[in-house]
Amino acid sequence: MRILIVDDHALIRRGLKSLLMSCNPMWEVFEAINGIQAVIYAPKLRPDIVLMDYSMPKLNGHKAAGQLIKDLPGIKIIMISGFISSGNIRALLDTGIMGIVSKTAGAEEILEAIHQVMNGKQHLIVESTINVPDDEVTIKKPTKVSKEVKLDLLTPRELEVMELIVNGYSAEIIIQKLAISQNTLHVHKSSIFRKCNIHSLAELLRYAYKNNLT
Repeated sequence: MRILIVDDHALIRRGLKSLLMSCNPMWEVFEAINGIQAVIYAPKLRPDIVLMDYSMPKLNGHKAAGQLIKDLPGIKIIMISGFISSGNIRALLDTGIMGIVSKTAGAEEILEAIHQVMNGKQHLIVESTINVPDDEVTIKKPTKVSKEVKLDLLTPRELEVMELIVNGYSAEIIIQKLAISQNTLHVHKSSIFRKCNIHSLAELLRYAYKNNLT
């Protein structure tokens, strides 16, 4: 299977690629840094499935997905996003997108979405605050993970938070950039520290440096 990851955050692309390669080393995994690059690369790469970030500069995930579906009939796209309005969910489904996965989804949820979409089924995992009919959305409970330290244990949102932290952004700026509350940021940081078995910002920076995340 050929998979294209489209996200403007390098850390998220690396985390998703690590997850996919650990699941099946035979999968061919490619990367694009934004929607424009995805539209250019996809006709040459001919991916079976695309994991697309919803919010990207220049060409957002919705518009890029629409162009890919037009150019490559039969391509299967899973949108990865934070909070999405019910109106935007319906617009994405009308475009032909097969799946929507929350940035807080764990590894098992993402892999399950890939397998279901590849089998021709819609698979939607969204933030619980999104108001859509129950028969259209599957809301998954958080997945328990092992204590082994692996980058692929972090959710896309946690990878996003980690990237901003290690690049020196303050809590106030991170809250503004990700449009989340201070409490939500604290939850993500606590989860990152627990999964990476670290206990301070200094340890987080050393962890990021050791694992080539900076």
